[in-house]
Amino acid sequence: MRTTELRNRFVLQKFDPLSKLVALISLAALAMHWDNPLLLALMLVFLAAAACIGAGMRLRTLRQRLTFIGGFSLPLFLLTAFAAPSGRVLGSFGPLELTTGGLYDGGATALRMCCLFLSSLIYIASTDPVDFVIIVVQKLRIPYRLAFGVSIALTFLPLLEAEGRAAAAAREIRGGRPTRGLKGRAQRIKSHLSAMFTAAIRRVQQTAGAMESKGFGAYPGRTFLREVPLRKKGLLMMLVSVMITASMWVL
Repeated sequence: MRTTELRNRFVLQKFDPLSKLVALISLAALAMHWDNPLLLALMLVFLAAAACIGAGMRLRTLRQRLTFIGGFSLPLFLLTAFAAPSGRVLGSFGPLELTTGGLYDGGATALRMCCLFLSSLIYIASTDPVDFVIIVVQKLRIPYRLAFGVSIALTFLPLLEAEGRAAAAAREIRGGRPTRGLKGRAQRIKSHLSAMFTAAIRRVQQTAGAMESKGFGAYPGRTFLREVPLRKKGLLMMLVSVMITASMWVL
């Protein structure tokens, strides 16, 4: 009982996975359609508020994840800004020209990636993987093997993130002085990635062994102990998401 109460403390955790999936697809379609950086920036602000208020994501965690996403978005912004010059020239770096149109397109591309990544993280943080498997198999008639594969991804990402933080904290405690210089930072990142890869392989082996011992995939169908109902508020959320997407498509 207490686990259910903790799981349903925040707004998005009270909705079923299918309704949130429709809302996620609607947001993704709108983000891919928009080319205006201002609209995409407003969507990113909305998603950040939804992550904190709706999914219960802490500000520190949100800042870390946005920083991580920004690390991938920055090269894409620079590549788009210099590879698609248009409009007024603001400056040049050798054969490369920085233009107003390039900045506009680069900002839209980077913000679009941030919106897509953050909306996916919100879905992962607010969705129980078991509920996801149950509702897509029972309502959408998706093969349970495929649904279970997606649920493993939803389960592994938070676990690997927690293991990565624990491994980084343990290395800081044992390492003494903090690493300095570019070479030291590169070695630290390499060690961190190696530990994460080892943890991922270990969890995959454990999961594969458990699946094999339980005879997973031996039968074409599967029964479930409980059912995840599709309530009226979930249907309303899907309807509102589609209507908002359709109404804002022309912006």
